[in-house]
Amino acid sequence: MPPAISRRAFAEQLALAAAAPFVALDLPAGTAPRPSPRQGAQDTEPSPLAKTLAEAVRLRYGDRLSDDDLRAITQAIHSRLQNVEQLYKVALTNADEPAFVFAAYRGTER
Repeated sequence: MPPAISRRAFAEQLALAAAAPFVALDLPAGTAPRPSPRQGAQDTEPSPLAKTLAEAVRLRYGDRLSDDDLRAITQAIHSRLQNVEQLYKVALTNADEPAFVFAAYRGTER
């Protein structure tokens, strides 16, 4: 039987799991993330949600991250959250088709 987990530890793990896709996509191994031209032009204060998710990352990996790393992670999370907000602004209906149509290759015969 696995050991019992506290509510606080569960919440930290949950926040970390939510932040993992944002961090994994923006931080290639061994290199610092480069801000996109759009992001460099608009250096805004990270949102409270971005700060909270970055805090979860700090709690989990703080012993391996420098202050610059944490700032970069916070900014990366903030930029991803802004991208999500932009996606939510696009109104789609059920009649809208995808940008591509998948067709399986069946050889030369059809």
